Amino acid sequence: MHSPLRVLVGVDFSPESRAAVRAARNLVKRTGGELTIAHVRPVSDIRAAVVEERGDLLRRPPGQLARDVAAHYRDRLGKVVGRRRDESYRLIRSDPAPGLCREAARGYDLLVVGTRGRGRGAEFLLGSTVQEVIHSSPIPVVVVPAGRVS
Repeated sequence: MHSPLRVLVGVDFSPESRAAVRAARNLVKRTGGELTIAHVRPVSDIRAAVVEERGDLLRRPPGQLARDVAAHYRDRLGKVVGRRRDESYRLIRSDPAPGLCREAARGYDLLVVGTRGRGRGAEFLLGSTVQEVIHSSPIPVVVVPAGRVS
């Protein structure tokens, strides 16, 4: 008997990454596997607060920023991850493509990501992170176009 399919899906909370999560869930549902939803955040807590447009976190007392940024990401990921036993999440501190590829090497079978193309014609273009993941991933990569998964 074969082991369950372990699927890693990278999210940046965009509509494209939500489409990737839906596609990965459909795949796991059909194959009886496990899904891990991963977000790669900036290494710097200050940069993370800025990227997340949470300038309010920068005004907190010293030492509070790291805890508040971590709580912010737990909340965001908690809204994406289902309450099923076959779903979990990972918060990774790194640059996006290298972070996803390192995580993918930890025993997953498939990495799912969404495109970043915008508009007609742009749907054939991939974002730089997706391109780097395709070229560097130690496992097969599925790229899901936004709006194509129900």
